[in-house]
This record gives sequence, C-alpha cells and structure tokens, in this order.
Amino acid sequence: MDRRSVSGTLPGALAAQAIARGRFDMQHRYRSVVMDAERSEGVWLQDLDGNIFLDLFGSFALGALGYNHPALLATASSPAFARAAANPTSTPFLTAPDWLEFVHRVQERWAPAGMGSMYCVDGGGEGVESALKAAFIVHGEARRRRAGRSPDPLQMDADEQAAWMDNRGTDAVVVAFEGAFHGRGLGPLSATHSKLLHKADLPAFPWPTVPFPANRWPLADNAEHNAREEARCLVELERALDAHAGRVAAVIVEPIQSEGGDRHASPAFYQAVQRLAGQAGAAFVLDEVQTGVGTSGRLWAVEHLQLPRPPDLLCFGKKMQMGGFFSTPEFAITRFGRMYQTRNGDRCKAQLAQTVLQTIEVEDLLANVRQTGALLLEGLEQLCRRHPGLLSQARGRGFLLAFDLPTAAARDEFNRRALARGVFATYTGSRSVRLRPHLVTRPEHAEIALSVFADVAAELDG
Repeated sequence: MDRRSVSGTLPGALAAQAIARGRFDMQHRYRSVVMDAERSEGVWLQDLDGNIFLDLFGSFALGALGYNHPALLATASSPAFARAAANPTSTPFLTAPDWLEFVHRVQERWAPAGMGSMYCVDGGGEGVESALKAAFIVHGEARRRRAGRSPDPLQMDADEQAAWMDNRGTDAVVVAFEGAFHGRGLGPLSATHSKLLHKADLPAFPWPTVPFPANRWPLADNAEHNAREEARCLVELERALDAHAGRVAAVIVEPIQSEGGDRHASPAFYQAVQRLAGQAGAAFVLDEVQTGVGTSGRLWAVEHLQLPRPPDLLCFGKKMQMGGFFSTPEFAITRFGRMYQTRNGDRCKAQLAQTVLQTIEVEDLLANVRQTGALLLEGLEQLCRRHPGLLSQARGRGFLLAFDLPTAAARDEFNRRALARGVFATYTGSRSVRLRPHLVTRPEHAEIALSVFADVAAELDG
C-alpha cells in the first residue's frame, strides 16, 4: 500500500515551529523534516504536519528495521533495558550479565569470520579511531622488538619517554584512499579525503593518500577500463608503501566508498590491497561503519570480497547502534590502559544491537535486501538508459545504491522534487543521489520509488 502524502511546502508549519524552538542546536539549519516519532511506521516516515514519506534516506544508513519495529519497541520498553539505562557502568571494570551475554552471542553468531575479539565505543568514527590506535600499538611494539628493545612502553629510556609525551615519538603513518570517509575525529579525519569541508582549517597527520579506482558502471560494459584503473591504483599503493617502508602501521579502505560518492572496486582489488598491506607489515583495516549489518545483502560486506584471510581489523557502527571494531587475535590489545574508555560498551545500545541482529535472522532480511536491491538497481539502470543525458552510473550492491546527475545542483533538485512527491533520498559525492533503504524495504516499496524517480526524471528531462 502506497501511504505517501505530501501537501504544501516543506517544512510545514508545525515542523517549522519545532525547528525554530531548537535554534540553540548548532545544526538546526540543516533540517527540513521533523519526524512524528509516534506515527512513523516501517519504511513510512511521518512528519509533524502529517506528511508521509517513503524513507530511502535511512539517516545515512543508521536505520535498520524501519520506524517503531515491534521487536525494538519491546526491547526498549523492557525492565532489562530500563535497568541498563538507570545503572550505567564503566564496562571494562564493572558490567552486568546482559553485556556478557551480548558479547558471547556476537562471537557465536554475528562476528565476521576469523575475528578473535571485539572492542566497543559509542559511534562509528570513534570505532575507526580506536582501530587505528590498535594498529599503531601493534606496529610500534613490533618495531621495538625488531630493534632489540622491549615492546613495553614503560621500559623505554627517559629520552624516548619524553619524546612520546611531547608528541615526537613516531613517524608511523596510515595509508588511505582518495574519496575515503572514515570519520570526523582528528585521527580518522587524517584518513578522510572525500570533501574539503570535512578538512579545511583542521590539523591532520601527514599520511599518504593513493587513488581509488571508482569503477564505472555497468560493470560488464566497462571491464577493460575498470581493470586498467584498478591496476593503476595498485601501482600507486605499492609506491606509497615503498616510500614509507617500515613506517606503515595500517592501510584502511571501505568495501564501498560511501560518503565519497558510492564508489566501487572489484574483489580482486581488495585482495591485492590486503596482500600489499601484509607484505609491508601493515594492518589491513576494513571500514564497515556504513556497509555492515546487512546493508550489502550480507551481514558484513567483507563476505563479498573473497579475501584469502580475514582483515586484521574491521570497524563497525551505524546499524550496530554503537561503534567499535573486530580484530584478529594478533591485534587484540590486552594490556591494561592501552585501549580503554570509561564506557567501552553501552548496555542499552547492546540490547538494541542484539535485537537488530536477531530480527535480521528471524525475518530473513538479508535475502530481502538482495532481492529488493536487485530490483531497485535494475530499475535505476532502465531509467539511466531512458534518460542518458540526465541520469547515469546506476550502481549498487544490496541497499548500497546510487546514481549520478550532471551537476550537484541537478542532483539537489532531483532530490527536492522526489521529496515533494513523498520519497526521501539523499546525496553523496559531488553529484550523486544515494539510497540507503531500511532493511525492511520490500519490492512493492521499490516499485513506488522507481515510479516517482521516473516522474521526476521525465519532468527534468522534458
């Protein structure tokens, strides 16, 4: 059933009043929709003025089970959740059985293959920063061993200890890719290269950056070009690793570059990146903050990459309702004080995460993402063929979907007109429309979205 209903301009009167009341929030200017949290349901986002949108925005892939899913409401209203909220703990030192049960179930059922441990923080960007810290720690300890010194930082001589305390202790680097987005903390930001606005005026580590191939679509029609680009990028990666030989702590990459424009590469490319990182003695870090927890049609997008061995570190966030990373046993930091925050594991978020993961299984949502995602991609490809001067590069895997317009202004106008017709999409890169449907989005919802996109395209192309 199509529940879309939009009247008048956006934001409506009630939403505008609510936004005005929240002017103290530094980010209040960004908003055009204010959700009615009680009446929104499933894939249908209702605002305060009664407008109803088919939500393909998903809060930049944060949304998992749609709005007011009964399983999540039951968890959030349970006595166990209330007790976790009322009794926060410094989880590394003091916790409760619910946290230990969550960790055990993740290990048994949901962790990526080959992972030996998990480290939890509040959000995805913080998880990336924590993973990079783990890579630097392992790299630094290994360098001291090779030099015949103790890996224990407390066994350093006075001059070396002083150098570390004065921020002069290391020349180690992380290699990242052009177009990458790994977060806005000053560590992850040094590996982020998607938009100038993310980086301008902010200090960053002088870490090397190499090109990302950004495959052209349809893949079958661009196989030769894509292979050349991937080969070129791998040559540049090898040069960067050679130029910083012995100093590369990590190579970090996304399975699909999301914020940078939904840019793809082949499994063979990722296999080669992992191999080169290993040869350089660097951790291979996979950033799955946006691609993880079902969005790709697999629980973890790494499952599509056919890697010969697990990544050393795999970051998560968004749909996990918390941030953090999984590590192989070699990258587990166990010494007290080396990796620690007051709340390394929010028990409320853990209960929500467990409910999301269980529901993905119970409702067979991974199969739905693959089926509905394929339907959406096929429809977007047809629209590109119908409007070749307006739409191009339809691409995606599961619900990681995007297509291009000629300019950022054209893209923004496309999204504005789609929203006025009750379909909420968003942006990525310099001129791309990004779709991040909730995992409960079904084929009938895809047909509605494609019909609206067809109408908007015909209007703009007319």
